[in-house]
Amino acid sequence: MTPTPLSKTLEFEKKNQNMPKLPKHVKIQKRPIPHPSTPSPYSGSSSPKTIYVSSSSPTMGVVKRVQKYLRAAENRATAKLIGGKKNGDRRHQIAQLAKSNEALKKEEVFVKATGRAMERALKVGKWFEARGEEYTVSVKTGSVLVVDDVVEDEEERQKAVEEGERMKREIEESKLKGENGGELSKSAMRKRKRAVARLEGEEELPETRTRWVNMVEVAVSLK
Repeated sequence: MTPTPLSKTLEFEKKNQNMPKLPKHVKIQKRPIPHPSTPSPYSGSSSPKTIYVSSSSPTMGVVKRVQKYLRAAENRATAKLIGGKKNGDRRHQIAQLAKSNEALKKEEVFVKATGRAMERALKVGKWFEARGEEYTVSVKTGSVLVVDDVVEDEEERQKAVEEGERMKREIEESKLKGENGGELSKSAMRKRKRAVARLEGEEELPETRTRWVNMVEVAVSLK
């Protein structure tokens, strides 16, 4: 039996409602989602460490990147402690150790993904969850507003116009033959009239269209 995708266990808010229907000769071209550049592992705790995952990202490759960020955070905390030992009494050192441990727990690495790539991010989260004695993992769902390009296929557009003209002729020919003697049935007539009205009432196409895509964020930190 095929295992249930991990993303199926999550709940997402439905935001794409009443999306306008586009003509058949129009295609939607998805744009890549822009992401800020990933900071260096050696940058300070004030820089959020976020890894953006695609559906082709290797799970273990992402796991190693997360571990690299966490090791760098641990090294920063250790360096502060070593520096603090040279000065201050034992009580101060213990307080510094507790403070350092708390700061380390709060320094999270985020693995983010949208659409089909969410499964990959969740697999990374599962890997760290299986080592719960060492890592803390949390999962958050949300959505991201993306922009798609609306592309008109001129060849398909011409075909649609020709099809509309053909339907018009069929309607007129059927009318000439009389209500009952026409070649087209009433339902066929209605169907053609709707298609012609749709073509004639077409508004100018927008250049872009926005939609919401589901997003998952997996946060990993050291315990």
